[in-house]
Amino acid sequence: MADILSQSEIDALLSAFATGESPTDVAAEEEEKVRQVKVYDFNHPDRFSKDQIRTMHQLHEHFARIFSTSLSAFLRTIVEVKLVSVDQISYEEFIRSIPNPTSLNIINMDPLEGDALMELSPTLSFPVVDRLMGGQGQVFKKNRELTEIEQTIIEKVLYRSFDCLHEAWANVLPLNLSLEASETNPQLLMQRYLPSEMVILMTFEVSMGDISGTLSFCIPYPTLEPIAMQLSSTSWFSAAKKELSEDHAEILYKRLKRVNLPIIAYLGSAKLKIRELLDLTEGDVLQLGQRIDEDLYVCVGKEYRYRGEAGTHRKKKAVKLKLILPSKDEM
Repeated sequence: MADILSQSEIDALLSAFATGESPTDVAAEEEEKVRQVKVYDFNHPDRFSKDQIRTMHQLHEHFARIFSTSLSAFLRTIVEVKLVSVDQISYEEFIRSIPNPTSLNIINMDPLEGDALMELSPTLSFPVVDRLMGGQGQVFKKNRELTEIEQTIIEKVLYRSFDCLHEAWANVLPLNLSLEASETNPQLLMQRYLPSEMVILMTFEVSMGDISGTLSFCIPYPTLEPIAMQLSSTSWFSAAKKELSEDHAEILYKRLKRVNLPIIAYLGSAKLKIRELLDLTEGDVLQLGQRIDEDLYVCVGKEYRYRGEAGTHRKKKAVKLKLILPSKDEM
């Protein structure tokens, strides 16, 4: 028995004849529309919307920038932290992707009722330990578990990351992060959540000279569920327009107090021939081209910012600041 055409198919054929198109082309287009279906895996259902993932991406890009500055000051070398990806995967996939042993840390996400996991790969944790112990930041050839002393050093880095996360999340929720426990074997944490539980995973690449490693920040969906609506881009941008709170201002003030800048007071200058410079010995006196009662220039970083007067304070050499010089931007 021949197939009976529906009214929509009849209308499509009539339209095709009127425009000069082939009926087979119209049928192919209709078939292509039917094929445009979205694949959905019921074993791994999406718990985070694209909008929420986009917001998490923006939040942790901001975290990467400020953590780069914080680590550079702490390690006294240039460190670059870059957000590589924001993925939605199952808890089992995350645990199986981690090397064993590694530095895996359970983080309390107060005021949220739940925790998160932060993992520092061996290619990152060992160079950081080596750098803080006076080395150049080398990677150990053979992977092993961290000692208690090494774990204590890594915790200092973790608490710096907590400060940066607090600042990055300030427009969404004032987090009070703390370290709950640390493990080296990720399989011991397999039972912490259901293997099929969805997590959002932020992966960062941390570069220090020629050496780079990964930092992974994993937050299970049950932890974020109470604030899921606040992770939409609309609510996040509206929160960002709010005035700076006193708590946030205090955090920024404490961070600024940790910034190290060289301050140099120039007593004067003198012109010497190369032979005179080479013949200088301890105890020689140089005559500078500046009177003792003239003001000195004080340089902060690489910019002249003050004029002052040389003297002593409590039997120590000192400079009394008398005038603030305008910065380059103010001139």
